[in-house]
Amino acid sequence: MKTLYIHIPFCEQKCFYCSFVISVGQAHRIDRYLDCLEKEMRRHAQVKVSSVYIGGGTPTFMNIRQLTRLLDMIETYFDVSLTAEKTIESNPEGLDRFKLELLKTRGVTRISLGVQSLNDRYLKFLGRNHDASTAATIFRRIKETGFDNINVDLMFGFPEQTIEELKEDVAAIARLGSDHLSLYALTIEENSRFFARDIQLADGYYQAEQYEMVCALLHTAGFEQYEVSNFSKNGKISQHNLNCWQGGEYIGLGVGAHSYMDARRSWNVSRFNDYMSLIQSSSSAEEGFEKLSAFDQMKETVLFGLRMNQGIDIEQIQKRFNCVLTDEQQKTISDFIREGFLVREENYLKTSDKGRLVLDELCVRLL
Repeated sequence: MKTLYIHIPFCEQKCFYCSFVISVGQAHRIDRYLDCLEKEMRRHAQVKVSSVYIGGGTPTFMNIRQLTRLLDMIETYFDVSLTAEKTIESNPEGLDRFKLELLKTRGVTRISLGVQSLNDRYLKFLGRNHDASTAATIFRRIKETGFDNINVDLMFGFPEQTIEELKEDVAAIARLGSDHLSLYALTIEENSRFFARDIQLADGYYQAEQYEMVCALLHTAGFEQYEVSNFSKNGKISQHNLNCWQGGEYIGLGVGAHSYMDARRSWNVSRFNDYMSLIQSSSSAEEGFEKLSAFDQMKETVLFGLRMNQGIDIEQIQKRFNCVLTDEQQKTISDFIREGFLVREENYLKTSDKGRLVLDELCVRLL
């Protein structure tokens, strides 16, 4: 089974820290984009999918008619499992009673809510349209509509953010009562307004201290960390992301979307107008692709697996791809274990708390 990701690059706001979302105020542009998505979907007709993720911007910016059309298209062109997890991203201000009722009746099972913070000072800093009170009200409304699988995003690492402010924010987020939380450090993309303003972030040591504290507070609040940036209660692990981390296949549709099938990774053009033109002329917006060797697939499985708290069984991975890590890579793993960045528990290799703080660097050195 494959997972399906649909990128909707529309948003009702312009975030200071982000550069990729297209802000539009004209419904006809969304309709044209849906036309293109439908053409792209026809190329994958009746593929079986085990999860659906609609995100990338703010899909709930679409009106009721457009949301209905998108959900109809998914049902028409894909063989979606009856037990599929179906997620849609939204900002707090992007949902109302009518949209929530539509999503619920059409089988959406999971809402990912871009709260980011419940500190109004930092919401204003980010350029968000909602305040803390709005976010809490919408969260309650989602629960009242009957959704029992809600993710909230929490961001940390704001310039001059104090430990005490972050503690208060984590406590406020935890009180909402979600069963899943995704944790992000503030980053600044090129071409964003923060980048143009030369906003300076906290140094890495301070961000590491913040990260460790947030993980501890979330654990106390009943969340179980299952991946470097993801926490869940009651087994509400994101099935879509889990599939990607475990090396599963996925179909990406829309501007800038990536796909991975049959050891072939491909990606669409990232410019909105280029995507529209290519789809209209050829029904494909693919910009490039790469074919992964068995050894490359094994390396990526190790890389993503080390993000997961459960770790990896290297022997099983090597058998799965019928190849082995090099002597140098095996030595690097042994060095990381000796230095306390990795640990072995029975047959599993796992990243330690210390190792998670520098995981990207470890993966670069290892692979």
